[in-house]
Amino acid sequence: MVDDTNRSSSGVDERESSGRTRRRVLETTAATTTGAVGLAVTGGTVSAGEVKDCKDWQVSPREYPTIDLTHDDPAPPERSEEELCIYVHGWKGQKQRGDQAYTLDQALQEAGYDERIVAASWDSDTLNFWDAESNADTAGVRLGRCLRQTMQGETNETVRAVGHSLGSRVVLAALAELEGDAALETVSLIGAAVTDDSVCTDGRYATGIRTSAENVYSYRSERDETVCTLYDFSTIGDGLGCEGADCGSWWSDGETPSNYFEVDVTESVPGHCKYFQHNRSYGCADRIVDDFDGSG
Repeated sequence: MVDDTNRSSSGVDERESSGRTRRRVLETTAATTTGAVGLAVTGGTVSAGEVKDCKDWQVSPREYPTIDLTHDDPAPPERSEEELCIYVHGWKGQKQRGDQAYTLDQALQEAGYDERIVAASWDSDTLNFWDAESNADTAGVRLGRCLRQTMQGETNETVRAVGHSLGSRVVLAALAELEGDAALETVSLIGAAVTDDSVCTDGRYATGIRTSAENVYSYRSERDETVCTLYDFSTIGDGLGCEGADCGSWWSDGETPSNYFEVDVTESVPGHCKYFQHNRSYGCADRIVDDFDGSG
């Protein structure tokens, strides 16, 4: 079982702030440096595929139902009186969404969860990370509207969302769009490629977390080089999926919502695409399923 000693529901452990304040200082000059950084990340020798090391997805033998967030008015998934889990892929994962959903499905089944998995598809396959972030915001608004339509009226359906990498930004934007009109049972952020203060009191996602989900879990690994290194380099900001939320630096304040929990899976997750794998010695699918039930 994953060690969760660093899990927090009312903030995060105090840390040395020198590395994080460095990021804040850099942000003041970001407008003059992002062009060069962008070239280094997207057009130079640093390949997203190489750093992300996402070659281990299982090949899906079937088509997964898909919520198409590339269109302004996506059709909601077929409703039932049971349970629905929506998986949202990350940057450059659009073509592999079915394989990723299948890999997650198999890992969750192995951990004891056997409910419907639906894949969400969004415009992630751009070489420009800043464009991908903007597209994630747009997709999140569309997903929020779709969820509002899915969950309105009388239904006993339980809805969960799992976001991987930049897909976590899509899910968090969806919670913000919902504005409390509906609440997902659980949200699982896996290796979240969002800034580490965005879930704090004055952050862009705190209100959505507090009002549009029962519980939000962020699974982070300090061995996730994509979030810990590439995200930091490409955005001049620390990623939530590396060392967790930072609510105590120069321009962040307060604490995380009481229904937000961080789960440190550094010991069991050695890379960005190794959080959920079927029949492997690494990963944290068992912990994700435990948190679905509130038994983590």
